[in-house]
Amino acid sequence: MARTISTLLLAFAAVAMATTSASAGQLKKAAYYHAGMLPSQVVTGDFNNDGNLDLAFADWLSNQLVVLLGNGDGTFQQPLTIRAPSPTALAVGDLNEDGNLDLVVVESGGSGSGALAVYLGEGNGKFHLKATYGLGAHAGVVTVADFNGDGHLDVAAGDEGKGSKGIVRIFPGTGKGTLRKPAIYHVGAWLGLMAAGDLNGDHFPDLAVTGPMDGSVAVFLNDVTGKFLKPVTYNAGGGEVVDVKIADLRNDGRNDLVVADLSQGMVVLLNQGDGTFGKATIYQPTFFNWQPPEACTVADFNLDGKLDVACAPGGNDAYIFYGKGNGKFGPGIEIKTAINHQGGFSVASGDFNNDGAPDLAVPIELKGKVAILLNTQ
Repeated sequence: MARTISTLLLAFAAVAMATTSASAGQLKKAAYYHAGMLPSQVVTGDFNNDGNLDLAFADWLSNQLVVLLGNGDGTFQQPLTIRAPSPTALAVGDLNEDGNLDLVVVESGGSGSGALAVYLGEGNGKFHLKATYGLGAHAGVVTVADFNGDGHLDVAAGDEGKGSKGIVRIFPGTGKGTLRKPAIYHVGAWLGLMAAGDLNGDHFPDLAVTGPMDGSVAVFLNDVTGKFLKPVTYNAGGGEVVDVKIADLRNDGRNDLVVADLSQGMVVLLNQGDGTFGKATIYQPTFFNWQPPEACTVADFNLDGKLDVACAPGGNDAYIFYGKGNGKFGPGIEIKTAINHQGGFSVASGDFNNDGAPDLAVPIELKGKVAILLNTQ
């Protein structure tokens, strides 16, 4: 009887592993494209209005933005480049309301002063500089949303001010591709990345900002006028928290937080319904020699109606956590993306071949390439 039970357990385990492997294998072998010298953050958008998703990268080492136009079949054209001093972060939106997507770029000054630059899209994949605005030291984070509800996109950018404390600056947009004088909010810690989204159900975008040095995420709730309340800080794994995404992981209308903890793994904080969050849950991959993530992206990769999370580490292969639809996830499953043990510091998802399933783009920073993994689901 004991042998029979053991045999059944082994059979169930084999089925489970086969199912896991099949899911992990839903992404095709990576195809690699040149994306500058040191492509860091990647963003997606239709930059030439042809109905196909394109990619844009901040290439800090070569002082340029790099754009890869998509062909609609999962392949990409030769890179276009735009001069930009020390770009470290990007955000996408139509800031001058002409129907063409624009790029908002953080240009880091290192220990000196940085800048926020608006590059207007020309509708053909090319961009030109419209305006620049001053930022503090170690600028490196930006996001776009209509924070004050006036119909114009605004910009939130982060830096360290003149010291070692985090500052979030909210630049109101004019709808003409220019920005007004920013309001300044203090975080009290060094900044990682940030995300904008409605966290308390009032239909105004709030902010979640990571604090790499204290393992936290700070939540700024919008007072529905575009101003923000004092931030509430949550433990997000306790390690080096470097990225955050906002997504409804339970399909209940409440947006949750997905965090990349560079010391721990992928971290989830579930929304309690009013913009406050419960205790962090840490998820880690199961394969040998995995590394904690530098960045994560959220999408329904297996098209089961439940959001999944794909993460990219800096020195190894990327991985997917398949969601269960209740805010919980299975173990991380390996995706082959790395080149000679070099991984990515950013990751983006989007339907690059127009088949209705989300694909992955992972910049392999130190190799100057991006890995494109098409979904066969």
